[in-house]
Amino acid sequence: MPSGVSRGWLSIAAALLGLLVGAVGPSRAGEPVRLNAAYNAFVAANGSLWVAKEAGLFEKHGLALQLLLIESGTTAVQALLAGEVPLVHMASAAAIQSRVAGSDLLLISGVENLLPYSLIAQKAITRPEQLRGKRLAISRFGSASDFAARLILERLGLQPERDVAILQVGGTSTRFAAVQRGTVESTVITLEFGHLARKLGFSVLAEALRLQIEFIQNGLVTTPGFLQRQPEAARRFLRGYVEGIFYFKANREASIQALGKYLRIQDAETLQEMYAYFAQTFPPVPYPPVKAVQTVLDRLAERDPRARAVRAERLVDHAPLRELETSGFIRTLSDRYGVR
Repeated sequence: MPSGVSRGWLSIAAALLGLLVGAVGPSRAGEPVRLNAAYNAFVAANGSLWVAKEAGLFEKHGLALQLLLIESGTTAVQALLAGEVPLVHMASAAAIQSRVAGSDLLLISGVENLLPYSLIAQKAITRPEQLRGKRLAISRFGSASDFAARLILERLGLQPERDVAILQVGGTSTRFAAVQRGTVESTVITLEFGHLARKLGFSVLAEALRLQIEFIQNGLVTTPGFLQRQPEAARRFLRGYVEGIFYFKANREASIQALGKYLRIQDAETLQEMYAYFAQTFPPVPYPPVKAVQTVLDRLAERDPRARAVRAERLVDHAPLRELETSGFIRTLSDRYGVR
Protein backbone atom coordinates (compact mmCIF):
# COMPACT_ATOMS: atom_id res chain seq x y z
CA MET A 1 0.00 0.00 0.00
CA PRO A 2 1.24 3.54 -0.66
CA SER A 3 2.87 5.35 2.23
CA GLY A 4 1.55 8.74 3.41
CA VAL A 5 3.24 11.82 4.80
CA SER A 6 0.94 14.75 5.47
CA ARG A 7 3.00 17.07 7.64
CA GLY A 8 6.37 18.79 7.25
CA TRP A 9 9.39 17.17 5.74
CA LEU A 10 10.67 16.10 9.15
CA SER A 11 7.84 13.57 9.33
CA ILE A 12 9.32 11.72 6.37
CA ALA A 13 12.00 10.33 8.66
CA ALA A 14 9.30 9.05 10.99
CA ALA A 15 7.54 7.40 8.05
CA LEU A 16 10.59 5.24 7.49
CA LEU A 17 10.07 3.70 10.95
CA GLY A 18 13.78 3.34 11.38
CA LEU A 19 14.11 1.09 8.35
CA LEU A 20 16.41 3.38 6.41
CA VAL A 21 19.28 5.61 7.44
CA GLY A 22 19.29 8.71 5.24
CA ALA A 23 17.97 9.34 1.76
CA VAL A 24 20.58 7.18 0.04
CA GLY A 25 21.97 4.16 1.84
CA PRO A 26 25.35 2.55 1.20
CA SER A 27 25.47 -0.91 -0.32
CA ARG A 28 28.06 -3.62 -0.54
CA ALA A 29 29.18 -4.95 -3.89
CA GLY A 30 26.29 -6.74 -5.55
CA GLU A 31 23.70 -5.45 -3.09
CA PRO A 32 20.90 -3.07 -4.12
CA VAL A 33 21.33 0.63 -3.42
CA ARG A 34 18.83 1.91 -0.84
CA LEU A 35 16.98 5.05 -1.87
CA ASN A 36 14.02 7.16 -0.72
CA ALA A 37 11.85 8.82 -3.34
CA ALA A 38 8.41 10.38 -3.19
CA TYR A 39 5.35 11.55 -5.09
CA ASN A 40 3.18 14.42 -3.94
CA ALA A 41 -0.40 13.64 -4.93
CA PHE A 42 -2.84 10.89 -5.79
CA VAL A 43 -3.04 11.68 -9.50
CA ALA A 44 -3.03 9.36 -12.48
CA ALA A 45 0.10 11.04 -13.87
CA ASN A 46 1.99 8.99 -11.25
CA GLY A 47 0.72 5.81 -12.88
CA SER A 48 3.98 4.75 -14.52
CA LEU A 49 5.86 5.34 -11.25
CA TRP A 50 3.38 3.22 -9.29
CA VAL A 51 3.46 0.48 -11.93
CA ALA A 52 7.25 0.42 -11.83
CA LYS A 53 7.11 -0.06 -8.06
CA GLU A 54 4.37 -2.71 -8.21
CA ALA A 55 6.11 -4.66 -10.97
CA GLY A 56 9.47 -4.70 -9.14
CA LEU A 57 11.25 -2.72 -11.84
CA PHE A 58 13.36 -0.69 -9.42
CA GLU A 59 14.55 -3.88 -7.72
CA LYS A 60 15.29 -5.31 -11.16
CA HIS A 61 17.72 -2.44 -11.71
CA GLY A 62 19.46 -2.83 -8.34
CA LEU A 63 17.51 -0.36 -6.23
CA ALA A 64 15.85 -0.94 -2.85
CA LEU A 65 13.32 1.86 -3.17
CA GLN A 66 11.17 3.30 -0.37
CA LEU A 67 8.38 5.22 -2.11
CA LEU A 68 6.70 7.86 0.03
CA LEU A 69 3.79 10.26 -0.30
CA ILE A 70 4.36 13.93 0.55
CA GLU A 71 0.95 15.58 0.26
CA SER A 72 2.00 19.10 -0.66
CA GLY A 73 4.13 20.70 -3.33
CA THR A 74 5.57 23.13 -0.78
CA THR A 75 6.46 20.31 1.62
CA ALA A 76 7.98 18.29 -1.22
CA VAL A 77 10.18 21.25 -2.15
CA GLN A 78 11.29 21.59 1.49
CA ALA A 79 12.13 17.89 1.64
CA LEU A 80 14.22 18.11 -1.53
CA LEU A 81 16.12 21.18 -0.39
CA ALA A 82 16.78 19.63 3.04
CA GLY A 83 18.14 16.44 1.46
CA GLU A 84 15.53 14.26 3.15
CA VAL A 85 14.33 12.91 -0.21
CA PRO A 86 16.52 13.28 -3.30
CA LEU A 87 13.83 12.62 -5.92
CA VAL A 88 10.18 13.65 -6.00
CA HIS A 89 7.64 13.01 -8.74
CA MET A 90 5.53 16.12 -8.35
CA ALA A 91 3.53 19.01 -9.75
CA SER A 92 6.25 20.91 -11.56
CA ALA A 93 4.87 24.40 -10.90
CA ALA A 94 5.88 24.20 -7.23
CA ALA A 95 9.45 23.32 -8.20
CA ILE A 96 9.56 26.11 -10.79
CA GLN A 97 8.24 28.63 -8.23
CA SER A 98 11.00 27.50 -5.86
CA ARG A 99 13.61 28.01 -8.57
CA VAL A 100 12.28 31.51 -9.28
CA ALA A 101 12.71 32.21 -5.56
CA GLY A 102 16.37 31.16 -5.75
CA SER A 103 16.61 27.39 -5.17
CA ASP A 104 18.66 25.04 -7.35
CA LEU A 105 15.96 22.42 -8.06
CA LEU A 106 16.06 20.73 -11.45
CA LEU A 107 13.42 19.05 -13.60
CA ILE A 108 14.86 15.85 -15.06
CA SER A 109 11.68 14.37 -16.50
CA GLY A 110 8.25 15.46 -17.68
CA VAL A 111 5.56 12.80 -18.02
CA GLU A 112 2.58 15.15 -18.21
CA ASN A 113 3.53 17.90 -20.63
CA LEU A 114 0.10 18.94 -21.84
CA LEU A 115 -2.32 20.88 -19.69
CA PRO A 116 -4.42 18.10 -18.08
CA TYR A 117 -7.47 20.22 -17.24
CA SER A 118 -10.87 20.31 -18.90
CA LEU A 119 -13.44 23.10 -18.63
CA ILE A 120 -16.90 22.07 -17.42
CA ALA A 121 -20.05 24.08 -16.84
CA GLN A 122 -23.67 23.80 -15.83
CA LYS A 123 -25.80 21.73 -18.18
CA ALA A 124 -27.53 24.76 -19.69
CA ILE A 125 -24.20 26.21 -20.85
CA THR A 126 -23.22 24.36 -24.01
CA ARG A 127 -20.86 26.83 -25.75
CA PRO A 128 -17.79 28.66 -24.39
CA GLU A 129 -19.12 32.09 -25.37
CA GLN A 130 -22.04 31.56 -22.98
CA LEU A 131 -19.56 31.99 -20.11
CA ARG A 132 -19.30 35.74 -20.72
CA GLY A 133 -20.44 37.51 -17.59
CA LYS A 134 -20.35 34.23 -15.64
CA ARG A 135 -18.09 32.85 -12.89
CA LEU A 136 -15.42 30.17 -12.94
CA ALA A 137 -14.15 28.38 -9.80
CA ILE A 138 -10.50 27.58 -9.11
CA SER A 139 -8.78 26.30 -5.97
CA ARG A 140 -6.70 29.42 -5.28
CA PHE A 141 -4.86 32.12 -7.18
CA GLY A 142 -1.43 30.97 -8.37
CA SER A 143 -2.46 27.29 -8.31
CA ALA A 144 -2.38 24.86 -11.23
CA SER A 145 -6.17 25.22 -11.57
CA ASP A 146 -5.73 29.01 -11.82
CA PHE A 147 -3.10 28.65 -14.55
CA ALA A 148 -5.33 26.16 -16.35
CA ALA A 149 -8.45 28.32 -16.18
CA ARG A 150 -6.68 31.33 -17.67
CA LEU A 151 -4.94 29.35 -20.40
CA ILE A 152 -8.15 27.59 -21.44
CA LEU A 153 -10.25 30.76 -21.45
CA GLU A 154 -7.67 32.51 -23.61
CA ARG A 155 -7.53 29.55 -26.01
CA LEU A 156 -11.34 29.81 -26.32
CA GLY A 157 -11.19 33.53 -27.07
CA LEU A 158 -12.31 34.70 -23.63
CA GLN A 159 -10.45 37.18 -21.45
CA PRO A 160 -9.96 36.03 -17.82
CA GLU A 161 -11.39 38.48 -15.28
CA ARG A 162 -12.88 40.75 -17.96
CA ASP A 163 -15.16 38.20 -19.67
CA VAL A 164 -15.27 35.54 -16.96
CA ALA A 165 -14.86 36.19 -13.23
CA ILE A 166 -12.39 33.82 -11.52
CA LEU A 167 -13.21 32.92 -7.93
CA GLN A 168 -11.16 31.06 -5.30
CA VAL A 169 -13.42 28.24 -4.09
CA GLY A 170 -11.31 25.26 -3.02
CA GLY A 171 -10.55 21.68 -4.04
CA THR A 172 -12.21 19.75 -6.83
CA SER A 173 -15.09 18.35 -4.76
CA THR A 174 -15.86 21.84 -3.42
CA ARG A 175 -15.82 23.25 -6.93
CA PHE A 176 -18.15 20.50 -8.17
CA ALA A 177 -20.59 21.37 -5.39
CA ALA A 178 -20.36 25.09 -6.20
CA VAL A 179 -21.29 24.45 -9.84
CA GLN A 180 -24.17 22.19 -8.80
CA ARG A 181 -25.52 24.80 -6.37
CA GLY A 182 -25.15 27.63 -8.87
CA THR A 183 -22.63 29.56 -6.77
CA VAL A 184 -20.51 29.52 -9.92
CA GLU A 185 -21.34 28.41 -13.44
CA SER A 186 -18.10 26.64 -14.37
CA THR A 187 -14.81 25.17 -13.18
CA VAL A 188 -11.74 23.28 -14.40
CA ILE A 189 -11.05 19.64 -13.51
CA THR A 190 -8.30 17.11 -14.09
CA LEU A 191 -8.76 13.86 -15.98
CA GLU A 192 -9.58 11.87 -12.84
CA PHE A 193 -12.90 13.72 -12.55
CA GLY A 194 -13.92 13.87 -16.22
CA HIS A 195 -16.03 10.72 -16.17
CA LEU A 196 -17.75 11.84 -12.95
CA ALA A 197 -18.52 15.25 -14.48
CA ARG A 198 -20.29 13.63 -17.40
CA LYS A 199 -22.19 11.31 -15.06
CA LEU A 200 -23.39 14.33 -13.09
CA GLY A 201 -24.66 15.96 -16.26
CA PHE A 202 -22.17 18.81 -16.58
CA SER A 203 -21.34 20.22 -19.99
CA VAL A 204 -17.73 19.67 -21.06
CA LEU A 205 -16.77 22.81 -22.96
CA ALA A 206 -13.11 21.97 -23.56
CA GLU A 207 -11.36 18.58 -23.32
CA ALA A 208 -7.77 18.40 -22.08
CA LEU A 209 -6.49 16.16 -24.86
CA ARG A 210 -8.03 18.28 -27.61
CA LEU A 211 -6.67 21.56 -26.24
CA GLN A 212 -3.02 20.45 -26.65
CA ILE A 213 -1.65 23.28 -24.48
CA GLU A 214 2.02 22.72 -23.67
CA PHE A 215 2.37 22.95 -19.89
CA ILE A 216 4.61 20.84 -17.66
CA GLN A 217 2.24 19.54 -15.01
CA ASN A 218 4.08 16.56 -13.50
CA GLY A 219 7.61 15.26 -13.62
CA LEU A 220 10.67 14.22 -11.68
CA VAL A 221 12.45 16.87 -9.59
CA THR A 222 15.84 16.62 -7.91
CA THR A 223 18.92 18.68 -7.00
CA PRO A 224 22.28 19.02 -8.77
CA GLY A 225 23.95 17.82 -5.57
CA PHE A 226 22.20 14.45 -5.68
CA LEU A 227 23.08 13.90 -9.35
CA GLN A 228 26.72 14.74 -8.63
CA ARG A 229 27.12 12.78 -5.38
CA GLN A 230 25.00 9.73 -6.21
CA PRO A 231 25.14 9.20 -9.98
CA GLU A 232 24.71 5.43 -9.72
CA ALA A 233 21.61 5.70 -7.52
CA ALA A 234 20.15 8.26 -9.95
CA ARG A 235 20.98 6.01 -12.90
CA ARG A 236 19.32 2.95 -11.36
CA PHE A 237 16.22 4.93 -10.40
CA LEU A 238 15.84 6.32 -13.91
CA ARG A 239 16.18 2.87 -15.47
CA GLY A 240 13.30 1.56 -13.34
CA TYR A 241 11.32 4.75 -13.81
CA VAL A 242 11.61 4.82 -17.62
CA GLU A 243 10.93 1.10 -17.91
CA GLY A 244 7.78 1.81 -15.90
CA ILE A 245 6.54 4.02 -18.75
CA PHE A 246 7.09 1.26 -21.31
CA TYR A 247 5.52 -1.30 -18.97
CA PHE A 248 2.49 0.97 -18.42
CA LYS A 249 1.90 1.37 -22.14
CA ALA A 250 2.29 -2.36 -22.87
CA ASN A 251 0.44 -3.84 -19.88
CA ARG A 252 -3.08 -2.46 -19.75
CA GLU A 253 -4.62 -4.63 -17.04
CA ALA A 254 -1.68 -4.40 -14.61
CA SER A 255 -1.57 -0.64 -15.10
CA ILE A 256 -5.31 -0.22 -14.51
CA GLN A 257 -4.97 -2.34 -11.38
CA ALA A 258 -2.18 -0.10 -10.06
CA LEU A 259 -4.18 3.06 -10.81
CA GLY A 260 -7.16 1.64 -8.94
CA LYS A 261 -5.05 0.65 -5.95
CA TYR A 262 -3.27 3.96 -5.44
CA LEU A 263 -6.16 6.23 -6.42
CA ARG A 264 -8.67 4.09 -4.49
CA ILE A 265 -11.04 4.15 -7.45
CA GLN A 266 -13.18 1.13 -8.31
CA ASP A 267 -15.23 2.51 -11.20
CA ALA A 268 -14.03 0.53 -14.23
CA GLU A 269 -15.00 3.16 -16.81
CA THR A 270 -13.12 5.90 -14.97
CA LEU A 271 -9.99 3.76 -14.69
CA GLN A 272 -10.14 2.74 -18.34
CA GLU A 273 -10.49 6.38 -19.39
CA MET A 274 -7.48 7.38 -17.27
CA TYR A 275 -5.39 4.54 -18.64
CA ALA A 276 -6.28 5.33 -22.26
CA TYR A 277 -5.31 8.98 -21.82
CA PHE A 278 -1.94 8.37 -20.20
CA ALA A 279 -1.04 5.36 -22.34
CA GLN A 280 -1.38 7.76 -25.25
CA THR A 281 0.32 10.80 -23.73
CA PHE A 282 3.19 9.42 -21.58
CA PRO A 283 6.37 10.12 -23.60
CA PRO A 284 8.57 7.00 -23.90
CA VAL A 285 11.62 9.17 -23.22
CA PRO A 286 10.25 11.78 -20.80
CA TYR A 287 12.52 14.75 -21.43
CA PRO A 288 11.07 17.85 -19.71
CA PRO A 289 10.15 20.18 -22.61
CA VAL A 290 11.63 23.66 -22.35
CA LYS A 291 8.58 25.19 -24.07
CA ALA A 292 6.23 23.59 -21.50
CA VAL A 293 8.41 24.98 -18.67
CA GLN A 294 8.30 28.41 -20.30
CA THR A 295 4.48 28.33 -20.24
CA VAL A 296 4.62 27.98 -16.45
CA LEU A 297 7.20 30.77 -16.14
CA ASP A 298 5.07 33.08 -18.27
CA ARG A 299 2.11 32.54 -15.95
CA LEU A 300 4.23 33.01 -12.82
CA ALA A 301 5.60 36.26 -14.24
CA GLU A 302 2.10 37.75 -14.12
CA ARG A 303 2.30 37.65 -10.32
CA ASP A 304 6.06 37.45 -9.67
CA PRO A 305 8.25 39.67 -11.89
CA ARG A 306 11.34 37.62 -10.94
CA ALA A 307 10.11 34.86 -13.24
CA ARG A 308 10.84 37.03 -16.29
CA ALA A 309 14.57 36.81 -15.55
CA VAL A 310 14.60 33.00 -15.33
CA ARG A 311 15.57 31.07 -18.46
CA ALA A 312 13.49 27.92 -18.92
CA GLU A 313 16.43 25.89 -20.26
CA ARG A 314 18.32 26.48 -16.99
CA LEU A 315 15.56 24.71 -15.03
CA VAL A 316 15.88 21.39 -16.85
CA ASP A 317 18.64 18.81 -17.09
CA HIS A 318 18.34 16.39 -20.00
CA ALA A 319 21.71 14.71 -19.35
CA PRO A 320 20.50 11.79 -17.14
CA LEU A 321 17.90 10.67 -19.68
CA ARG A 322 20.22 11.35 -22.61
CA GLU A 323 22.74 8.97 -21.05
CA LEU A 324 20.10 6.20 -21.01
CA GLU A 325 19.21 6.90 -24.60
CA THR A 326 22.77 6.98 -25.94
CA SER A 327 23.62 3.77 -24.05
CA GLY A 328 20.98 1.87 -26.03
CA PHE A 329 18.82 1.24 -22.96
CA ILE A 330 15.76 2.96 -24.46
CA ARG A 331 16.09 1.03 -27.71
CA THR A 332 16.22 -2.21 -25.77
CA LEU A 333 13.02 -1.32 -23.91
CA SER A 334 11.32 -0.34 -27.15
CA ASP A 335 12.14 -3.72 -28.69
CA ARG A 336 11.16 -5.65 -25.56
CA TYR A 337 7.79 -3.99 -25.02
CA GLY A 338 6.92 -3.21 -28.64
CA VAL A 339 6.45 0.46 -27.79
CA ARG A 340 7.71 3.24 -30.06
